[in-house]
Amino acid sequence: MTAATAWGEDHFIAGDVALDFANTVYRRWPELGTDLYTSTDVLGTWLDRAHLLPASSGASRVITDRDLENARALRRLLWQVFDAQKDGQTIPAGAFAGLLGIASHGSAHVAVSPDGSMTSSNTDGALAILALRAITLVLNPPPQGIRACDRCGWFFIDSSRGRRRRWCSMKICGNQAKAARYRSTHS
Repeated sequence: MTAATAWGEDHFIAGDVALDFANTVYRRWPELGTDLYTSTDVLGTWLDRAHLLPASSGASRVITDRDLENARALRRLLWQVFDAQKDGQTIPAGAFAGLLGIASHGSAHVAVSPDGSMTSSNTDGALAILALRAITLVLNPPPQGIRACDRCGWFFIDSSRGRRRRWCSMKICGNQAKAARYRSTHS
């Protein structure tokens, strides 16, 4: 039996929900870590925590194994797109087309309000919103740029004052890096 991930503030640190969604593995480097989506329930909890599913319960809230596989496929596309973007490379056409396909497929389940905020009626709509948010980041990149943590590879928008942020979180990777540096100089 696998323990369910408890989604807390530390999982929503990237500055955009699409980046947070891409960060749902234990780490991305130096090798790919454990998938934090251990079940359909865990995916549903993440989508709830990210406010991407409707507040009501019922048939529209059922998350299937197919939804979980679609979420993992979307995450792989996000990795390709955001890795290229952070490295200043051309966005892979296939990955961008995949995002457009996911957005198109789920768009019937997305409502867009006059202020531009989006709500979904089911998991397909939630994945479409994530794809649309990623497309927005690609077509209108934040001035701070998208970066990846030096230690774990999680993506984030560098909104630090000097734009020299190196870690996904000072609380986690930053402290680990500083502790490792201290140990190496004091051993």
